[in-house]
Amino acid sequence: MQIRGKVAKKYDDDINTDYIIPAYLLQESWDKQFFADHAFESFDPTFGSVCRANKESIVVAANNFGCGSSREQAVYAIKYNNVVAVVAQSFPDIFFRNCLNNGLLPIQILDTSGISIGNELVVDLDARSLRDDTEGIAYPIIATDAAIEQMKRGGFLGIVRERLRQKLKAQQARASSQ
Repeated sequence: MQIRGKVAKKYDDDINTDYIIPAYLLQESWDKQFFADHAFESFDPTFGSVCRANKESIVVAANNFGCGSSREQAVYAIKYNNVVAVVAQSFPDIFFRNCLNNGLLPIQILDTSGISIGNELVVDLDARSLRDDTEGIAYPIIATDAAIEQMKRGGFLGIVRERLRQKLKAQQARASSQ
């Protein structure tokens, strides 16, 4: 499975969830697009417009992307701005899990310093590789087999959707045979 995208934003170390979506906004809405509309609004006000300019944007960071609180809304704020993956050198466990659960690819590689804004990247989950087609460099993806499998299936929500489709199909088959 391959995902292609263009690097829209690049950040340094320790981008915390307060930068991504401030705590005072958490009780304002249940709408995931609301959080996207306010993503990085104090830290990087151009985040939304720059990421939405691409159909498939990728965010790149150094170490500890998504540190701070465990707010799931931080993932919505990023994902619903046309971001298909966040590539970083490290993620806190809770943010990584929230990304996996919600179908935003948390791609960990050893060094992101050679990746620039505008570069075309290809995430190849089968090969466990991140390819920078602009620079002609490939990076191994650091992830467990279980995480790779969950990414391939669209995260936990993708697995749930798949299971519901199977149940619905089975119910329809039973109903048509009666």
